[in-house]
Amino acid sequence: MSESGRISWPAQQPVWTFDWRLADAPDEEGIVILGAAYRGHQVFAKASLPSLRVRYEGPCGPYKDPLNYNNAHPTSRCPGSRVCVYAYSSGGLRALSVESYHTISAYRLTHRWVFWENGVIMPRLFSAGIQCPFDHRHHVYWRLDFDIDGAGRDLALEYNTYTDEEGWGAGWHPFRTETKRLKNPPSRRSWAVVDLDSHRGYHVLPGPNDGTADAFSASDLWLLRYRASEDRYGRQGSAADDGLNGYLNAESTDGQDLVVWYAAHLFHRVAQGGDDWHGVGPDLVPFGPW
Repeated sequence: MSESGRISWPAQQPVWTFDWRLADAPDEEGIVILGAAYRGHQVFAKASLPSLRVRYEGPCGPYKDPLNYNNAHPTSRCPGSRVCVYAYSSGGLRALSVESYHTISAYRLTHRWVFWENGVIMPRLFSAGIQCPFDHRHHVYWRLDFDIDGAGRDLALEYNTYTDEEGWGAGWHPFRTETKRLKNPPSRRSWAVVDLDSHRGYHVLPGPNDGTADAFSASDLWLLRYRASEDRYGRQGSAADDGLNGYLNAESTDGQDLVVWYAAHLFHRVAQGGDDWHGVGPDLVPFGPW
C-alpha cells in the first residue's frame, strides 16, 4: 500500500512543484519528495528520511524504526489520508506542510516537510513516547539528493568563522572529494550546495536541537557523489550501524551530482516522561538569483 500526490502550490502562480509518496515495506523512507522545483528551478531529485535509529542507555535495543505507510495513521486534520497536505501562514509568509503521523511500539512520531514561499525548506521529525525506561537518543538521517538546476555541476562548501577567504566568501571552504563532517557550534559551522553555472544554491543550517554525533552515530554530515546503488529506499544500514561510511571512497565532488546525508540526534531524558514532543531538523535556505 502507498499514497502519492502531485503538488503545484499555490494554485495561482505556483512557487513550489514536486511529487510526494509514502510507501510500505520494503521501501520505508518516510514521505519522499521527488523532483522538487522552486520558482521553476530544480532543487532536489529526491529527498527522504531513510534511516531512524534509537540507542538506549540501558539493556534495550538498539532499534531501527522505519517510517512507512503501514505504521502511519490519519489525523483529525486529514481523516481520510495518511499523508496530510495543508497550507498556513506565519510571520507574514505562506507555507505548505506535507506530513505523516506514525506509531511504532510506544513511540509517536510526526514526519514533516515544510516548504515556504521564500524558498526555505524545513525537514522535521517530532517524537514522543518511551519504549524502555532509560535515557535514549533518536538518530535521524535525511538523504538530500540535490540537483540544483539539474544533475551535475554542483559543489559543496562548508562555513566556519575561522576560515580565510578562499574565493567563495569569507569563512567558506569547498569540498572537492567525498567527506564526512561533524557539527561545530563554536565556529557556526554550516554547509551549502551551489550550482557552478547559475550560482543558485542552498544552505544547510543545523537546527538548534539537532545535537552532535557520538560513538553510536559518529558523524553529522556525509557528502557523497551520487550513485544509484547507494539509494537503498529505506534499507540503509541496520540498528547497529548507519552504513554510510562505506560509501566514502574519495570520489570527486567538484562539479558533480551530489548527495548530502544530514543526521540529527534527538536526546530524550526518561525523567521528563513520554508526553512531551521533541523535534529536530535542519533549515535549508536558498541563496543566489532564484
